[in-house]
Amino acid sequence: MDAELKERLVERFRRYLDVGDIDHGESPSDAEVIDLYTLFTELAALKTEVKLESRQVKQALGVTGELIEGLRQNNQQLGTELSRRRQEEDETRQAAEQPLLLAILELRDRLRATLDGLRFFKPGSMAKRKTKRFIASMDEGLEISLRRLDGVLHGYQVRAMDPVGKPVDPQTMTVTAIESRKDQDSGVVLEEVRQGFLRGEQVLRLAEVIVNKHETRI
Repeated sequence: MDAELKERLVERFRRYLDVGDIDHGESPSDAEVIDLYTLFTELAALKTEVKLESRQVKQALGVTGELIEGLRQNNQQLGTELSRRRQEEDETRQAAEQPLLLAILELRDRLRATLDGLRFFKPGSMAKRKTKRFIASMDEGLEISLRRLDGVLHGYQVRAMDPVGKPVDPQTMTVTAIESRKDQDSGVVLEEVRQGFLRGEQVLRLAEVIVNKHETRI
């Protein structure tokens, strides 16, 4: 039913209602005679059409809701899949980088040992000034190299552990020796023989430590 027809029906119905307000002195010819049967038939058709359109709107809303829910589920599944793939890529990358990082740590250990050796070395009073300058230059060069290596390791989220004074942790430490000191609690790390390192929250290299243990008397 088009809009023009609907408007005519509404106008005719309005005029029909207005007939009841006509002055009793007017003759029936002054008012338009309304075919009530036709009017109610057309109103019934209009009501049916409205119900049909309402049903179609509800169906359309239902389909739209299903589509929106489907898109939401697809987006959720896509997000889960992307997160899983990123995690797998991170694990693969870290596994590939681990040998390189361990090699850097070995190099760092050697540089540190050389630097400590130089600092413990005390040339005699008769040593030439040139030798002393060479040792000082070596000290400075090794210190710079160590700082650069530490910068590289920091870029890979590698940090040194700090186990001394803490309870021994088999997940991050390996015990290489045991001592007995009365001034320390049993099971406490006394010394770190070889530095341990973490990458993020994962162990990159176990710390080698000396642990305190009280002697038991029988």
